[in-house]
Amino acid sequence: MHAQQTNTPEEIKHNGEPSRLEILIQQYEEPIRGIVHHLLENFVQEEFDRFIGPRIGQLTERETDAQAVRDYRNGDRIVKQLPVDTMILHDFRIPRNRAGGFRSEVLNRSRRRAGKLAELAKEMFVHGLGMRRVRRAFERVGVKVSGLSRSSVNRIAKELMDEYLKWSNRKITGRFQYIQADAVYIKIRRKTLQKPGTLIFVGIRPDGKKEVLHFTLGTESERCFDEALQSLLRRGLDPAKVDLITLDGAAGPLKSSANIFGADRIQRCTVHKTRNIIEKTPLALRDELKAKLERLWNQSSKLEAVQFLDSLVKEYEKLAPNAMTCLAEDRDSLLRFLDFPASHRMTIRTTNLIERVIREVRRRTKVMDTLDNEYGAYRIVMGVVREQNERWTKKSHWKKNSK
Repeated sequence: MHAQQTNTPEEIKHNGEPSRLEILIQQYEEPIRGIVHHLLENFVQEEFDRFIGPRIGQLTERETDAQAVRDYRNGDRIVKQLPVDTMILHDFRIPRNRAGGFRSEVLNRSRRRAGKLAELAKEMFVHGLGMRRVRRAFERVGVKVSGLSRSSVNRIAKELMDEYLKWSNRKITGRFQYIQADAVYIKIRRKTLQKPGTLIFVGIRPDGKKEVLHFTLGTESERCFDEALQSLLRRGLDPAKVDLITLDGAAGPLKSSANIFGADRIQRCTVHKTRNIIEKTPLALRDELKAKLERLWNQSSKLEAVQFLDSLVKEYEKLAPNAMTCLAEDRDSLLRFLDFPASHRMTIRTTNLIERVIREVRRRTKVMDTLDNEYGAYRIVMGVVREQNERWTKKSHWKKNSK
């Protein structure tokens, strides 16, 4: 006799036969459904054991005909289809006894909650856990998932892609006073330099509630940007009600946005513009000019900002001519944010809201071992966007800025 292992009976293989868990994982296309099925059966079995324990061998009135019978275990009742949250479990085992009367409170309470285990696997993936880490996480809580392979995790992660397709076609309602748009690049494989572009659009409502409106793989070409904007318009975004759109300055988005919103509603991102100006500045002057540009963006009125900009150009036009040309050529679109309330200005003059989203995406993808293609990038961004929108829609950005 071999020493008994610490595994639960369902996890032990007898005579080379697969365990109940392995059978369930193979039964379903999504392995997480097998895990949910297995855990819920165990919960119900434990509850039944507590129910039947004191009744075994006792005369008990049978539920169906009220006759007295000695109560014992009586196999399992097989439920062909058991709805659990948003999933259906097939051939679910519920223990029986001769006298009947067992009602699973665990099952009734868990029908909504147990399905959240599927969400748990999704959240693990979104938070940067690859195939090996997802498996280890389940094993730490006593769920041995030997059938959870790379392809299995990819099927789990596919749910995020399905969520993206629904989300990216949802109706956009209400007014968005400000829009920010930018393209960011995510490294998707450690051994290559492949970095697909991702266009991201963030909207801010008049009450200060923020929302990621759309993202899609694409570059800052006019064609890609225009396709993304047209998607927003088809889904309900009213360009006539957008007061300002903030862009990084790439030619494609500028041209596309001017066609839809008008050139007089474009704000150049001051962070990107500062970077461009400093790159054209002699090394010895960079720190000095960067500090003065910060003063320019923080002027209290547009008149003061125009005067300060003119003085900068005059002061540095001979010392840094290329930098001053860069500054002067976009003066109108750089200072347009000053036409709006002071509490809005710091937010609408940059695309920093998008930078916050993508910073979290990069943090998570940095440690992942399953992000092998562009669609993996979609799934991770979708997870981050969902979380970000949940946080953003709970409070006003303007109230936060006014503190």
